Amino acid sequence: MNVVRLFIFVFFLVVLFTINALPAPQASGIDPEALIERILAVEAKQLSEITDVILDAESVQGKRESDGSLTEEKRFVKKIYMKYLPDTTWYQEEYLEYYKNGELQKPEELDKEAAKQIEKKRKRKTRDISYPMLSPFYPEQRGRYEITYEGVAADRIDDYVCHHFRVNSKEAESDCINGNYYFEAESFHLVKVDYSPAKLVRKTMFKLNRLNMSIRYRPTPEGWWLPRRFDVEGKGKRAFFIGVRFAATEYYSNPRVNTGIQAKVFEDNND
Repeated sequence: MNVVRLFIFVFFLVVLFTINALPAPQASGIDPEALIERILAVEAKQLSEITDVILDAESVQGKRESDGSLTEEKRFVKKIYMKYLPDTTWYQEEYLEYYKNGELQKPEELDKEAAKQIEKKRKRKTRDISYPMLSPFYPEQRGRYEITYEGVAADRIDDYVCHHFRVNSKEAESDCINGNYYFEAESFHLVKVDYSPAKLVRKTMFKLNRLNMSIRYRPTPEGWWLPRRFDVEGKGKRAFFIGVRFAATEYYSNPRVNTGIQAKVFEDNND
């Protein structure tokens, strides 16, 4: 009887060792590198077709509640201009209306608040929708990141079946990001990215403790995928003691593509 038990035990160990020695299959048999190549090819095709974009925008700022909703304190109506160049994207915002606690403010108040918003964005180094979100996947940037294919997302993202990639920066630098990317499974376009800087702003008079951002995209009737919503939420300190919390959601609509935006529109930001 002891011999039989010993034989069964040895047989079990052999089977267990054999199973563990087998190579782990890739998720759903998908080659992540081939998937990345397809994603970059799709982006390159779109960039070859688009020279400029104008978007109507409505930016709501206020307090983010525990359920994720945003209680409005300020609201801006804007127009966004973007011009795509070979190595960069020009970006300009035109502030059209300013509402405080639901009331439309005078033009002089609009001008003052617009200047404040631009300065806050500069200090916090908040990346706007002109930032090349696929840069971690570019061959020249891959060495700075660890990119993991997480498989097909368990839940639909904005009603799309998506491939999920996790991106982690190997460098604690402000020009790098960490994030989760979701690409539509059929078209390979980016549907959503949740991200944060790999290094937060820390200056003498202002320090960020948290900065989380999210961009969602949707297709136009022509098939171009453009931003439809940008969420930002953060926490920091001003002058060492004053705690600062901020949250905003910006909605984009009515895209106009390839209208021939003149360079002078961007002179304030790109001279």
